[in-house]
Amino acid sequence: MPLATFIDKTVNGLKSLLDHKGTIKLFGSEGDITESQVTFPNYGASADDIRSFESKYSISFPEDYRLFLEQHNGARIFDIISDGKNIGGGLRLSSLEEEMGYVELFEGVNGIPTGHLLEECHLMIDKDRLDRGDPNYLYLFEDGLEYKPLNLNFEIFLDRYIICQGEAFWEWTYRTAENYYR
Repeated sequence: MPLATFIDKTVNGLKSLLDHKGTIKLFGSEGDITESQVTFPNYGASADDIRSFESKYSISFPEDYRLFLEQHNGARIFDIISDGKNIGGGLRLSSLEEEMGYVELFEGVNGIPTGHLLEECHLMIDKDRLDRGDPNYLYLFEDGLEYKPLNLNFEIFLDRYIICQGEAFWEWTYRTAENYYR
């Protein structure tokens, strides 16, 4: 696996755009402007806790994801603010502690949950791809049924998600002028 090179720059760049309440205005599709909140814990996961998790679940986290856990240990990115209240949405990246609970929910699925998007859409690390050294190890597990490879690693996914301000960029190749308005 290549060494993570820009995950810190991506996260710090996003943080620099937040106001004192951790909010940011986003320009979305079709001219929609929304207010969103971004939160990161003030601590990272310890190297010992990460090793313990890896040992317990027989996995070695990819370098980019390990770096994220060590520095941030979870996040909520682009939660929607409506009438001054946080109503959720966006991307929720699990802390190491939260992942321990999720792993048992996904018993029988060959992946490690790292977070979720929207309802019933989980961001997963594919253990088989990781074992083969495939750098494109991320996939979405939707509604507990559909396995959708993203052909990305964690660092690139997070960078694109932030650049696209929370839009589902992985679906853009499917939205053409023929089907956009349906």
